[in-house]
Amino acid sequence: MANFIQRPENALKRCEELIYVGQKEAALNVLDSVIKSKRHRQWTPILEDIIKKLLSLCTESRQPRRAKDGLIHYRGIAAANPSGPESILKVVTSFISDGEKAVLEAESKAGLGAEAVANLADLEAEQTPETMMLSVLSNDLSDTGRADRDNYVQWLRFLWESYRTCLEVLKNNSKLEDLYADTAKKTFDFCVRYKRKTEFRRLKDLLKTHLQNAPHAHLAATAGSDVSLRLKVDVRVEQLNAATQLDLWQLAFESAEELHSIISHPANRKAFKSKVMMTYYDKISQVFWVSENYLFHACAMQKFYNINDKQRSREVSKGEATREQANKSLQVLASQLVLGALAVPHHVHRPGAEFESADPEKEKHQRMAALVGHHHHVPHRRNVVADVVQRNVLSLVFPELQGLHDLLEKEFDPLSLGERFKPTLAFIEGNKDLCKYAAPLKKTVLLKLVQQLGCVYQTIQISDFAKLADFMSLHDCEKFIVEVVARGQVAVRLDHKNGTLVYGDHSFEGDRTRGQLTNFGKGLQSVLAMVQTDLRVEARRQKAEAFKQLSESLDDERKMMIRRRQQIEERKEEVEREMALKLIEDDKRKKEEEEVRRLTEEQRKEDEQRKREEDKKKKDREEKELAEKKRLKEQLDALKVQDKKNKAAGAPAELKVGEEDDEEELKKIDKTALMQAKKEQEEKLKREAEERVALSVQKLDHLERARRESERGLLQQLFVTQKEEDKVRWERESKQFMENHRKKFDEDKKKKKDLVRMAGDKSAYEAILVKRREEEFEREKAGYREHVKKERARAKKEKEERERKEREEQERREREEEEKRKIFEEERRKREEQRAQLDAATEKQRQREAEIEAKQQAASGGGGGGDRWGG
Repeated sequence: MANFIQRPENALKRCEELIYVGQKEAALNVLDSVIKSKRHRQWTPILEDIIKKLLSLCTESRQPRRAKDGLIHYRGIAAANPSGPESILKVVTSFISDGEKAVLEAESKAGLGAEAVANLADLEAEQTPETMMLSVLSNDLSDTGRADRDNYVQWLRFLWESYRTCLEVLKNNSKLEDLYADTAKKTFDFCVRYKRKTEFRRLKDLLKTHLQNAPHAHLAATAGSDVSLRLKVDVRVEQLNAATQLDLWQLAFESAEELHSIISHPANRKAFKSKVMMTYYDKISQVFWVSENYLFHACAMQKFYNINDKQRSREVSKGEATREQANKSLQVLASQLVLGALAVPHHVHRPGAEFESADPEKEKHQRMAALVGHHHHVPHRRNVVADVVQRNVLSLVFPELQGLHDLLEKEFDPLSLGERFKPTLAFIEGNKDLCKYAAPLKKTVLLKLVQQLGCVYQTIQISDFAKLADFMSLHDCEKFIVEVVARGQVAVRLDHKNGTLVYGDHSFEGDRTRGQLTNFGKGLQSVLAMVQTDLRVEARRQKAEAFKQLSESLDDERKMMIRRRQQIEERKEEVEREMALKLIEDDKRKKEEEEVRRLTEEQRKEDEQRKREEDKKKKDREEKELAEKKRLKEQLDALKVQDKKNKAAGAPAELKVGEEDDEEELKKIDKTALMQAKKEQEEKLKREAEERVALSVQKLDHLERARRESERGLLQQLFVTQKEEDKVRWERESKQFMENHRKKFDEDKKKKKDLVRMAGDKSAYEAILVKRREEEFEREKAGYREHVKKERARAKKEKEERERKEREEQERREREEEEKRKIFEEERRKREEQRAQLDAATEKQRQREAEIEAKQQAASGGGGGGDRWGG
């Protein structure tokens, strides 16, 4: 039925009627056919109402795929219209709000919260046979809680599909980027609220695909793309926040990389405010902390602190806050920065590490260093700590933490290190903002204690060591010592047999003995240089003699080099000429062979093509002739069967064409004979048909004559009766008409009498109305003349202004052309002067070289022969 609806208005009315009678699926089909119809490709406001109704029905019936198809078709319709983006915004907003309302209603009806669906594996997963069997076996009509929960889950799936559909529809459209960003943020909120980690992964991949496929994927900030760039950054910031809230730290790291790729572009570095950068460094510091990359966590906290410090300094300079208030607000952040920097493990230098260009770990560190602003080098712990000290951050931390830096970095007191660290550790563990730094700080202090004890003792009892390191359990201390020994940070052995810690590495490849031979050789070389001074004098003398011989033979060497260079150039030119000639001959020969092959191949292809065409034409003629013979044979057989039916009605006659006749027999039959037989059969059938028609006409004539003779008396009797009835009816209707006419006449006379009294009032009102309209006409006429006068003056003024600007522009262009011509003439004159100077200098150089060559030839001719060493 939907196929017969031509206009969208009719389709909308038909939809309302079907909804009224409860046929929502049929109504959905009607609207779907209008949206997908090729006749309605021009956007009109009624199409907006239709798509809204379509999406509303899809929401009620939970059909996200059908809604997606409708939205995609509507986007194609509305894209070419100026009002289209605004219409798409209204439609998508309405669609999402309807889905969210339905989810909230289902959630309140089920009496469940967001935690009830947190354990649901995948919203896009279909029901498995196991879950279907479980639902059937556990089905209880009186248990409405299960049904409400299933309904709640189904609405969540629909809302998730709705969000994805809207993002697909709104992608890569510059006019809908605001709505795209808002929808993405709503989708992130959906994932965070309902703890949907699987859906968040898919959403992140979807947004990444959209960003890569965007036409302006370079993301450079220009005058026209500032808003677009801001929206992309906002979306990535929300994505980073959602990933950290869902504890998806790997996805958070990837989100941070995507955000960094946008903000690190050289054209975009000044396009973002400090708020975005603060959020970025705050979240990336959390990611690094969870992944136990304490160095890059400290670098991110350093950036985060610097931005906050600058912001507080601006507030102080503007008078919005005092310096004491600013320092108080930075106290927690400064303490976190100091503890994060001190918690960074000490770097272990591996010999030869600087020569490993393809080290995966090094590439990984460079990649993470770029995320915290270190694009050219990987930061070190000492740089971070030095920057903290240089920026005077230690003065802003809590008073309980101010001595921790000196304790770990400057002082050397292994016997009291643990005792002095305990109060600070207790304060850190008691502060909710700093308690997470307690564990890595314990390891840092323990490493410092082991290293300092190694500088004082060679062997120490494990029991004494446990007393010094009582801020950690002995088991944790032993485990940590094994780890640092494996990393090469300290050389110590645990001797449980004797209950001691033994310092020192007794292997030959230890750090202390590995470079001793090299150092020993360097020392011997320096001693030898200081003791044997005569060797230095002899070396200087030999070097002076070598320089003297070199200066004497320098001219001969130069000449030999020039002759050798000339010979090499000549030989190279000769080889190149031979190679060029050979290449030319080879190319010519190859071209000739190729031309012969091409001509032969073309001739062969033409012959084959001609033969194929002739065979095809012959085959087509034979097939057409055979088909024509078949058609004639079928028609002839059909005529014969028709003749048999006419002669013997009711006798069975079947037409079998092409089953008993072989194609070979048809080829032998003459086409003219078939045509003649067909013609004769047709004439025979025609004669028989004419005879049957003549018999039928004669029989019909006899029947009609008998019928008329039998009904003649009945017709006369019927005429008399009908005439009497018509007379009675006419008299009755005439009387009734005259009565009604008289009654209407009397009423009209009475109404006329009442209206005559109003004639004077009517004339007066008409006069007032005509006068008022004449005054309005004159007033509008005068206003129109004044408007025309002003428009003419304005047009005249604009014309004069335009002519003046054109004259000024023409004069400016003439001046510019004259200046360009003068500049060109001046440059040409300078180039000619420079060329003349170069020519003169070249000529002088050539004359000087000729003179030198002549002198050298004269000297060689007068001085006699000799070898190259003057012998």
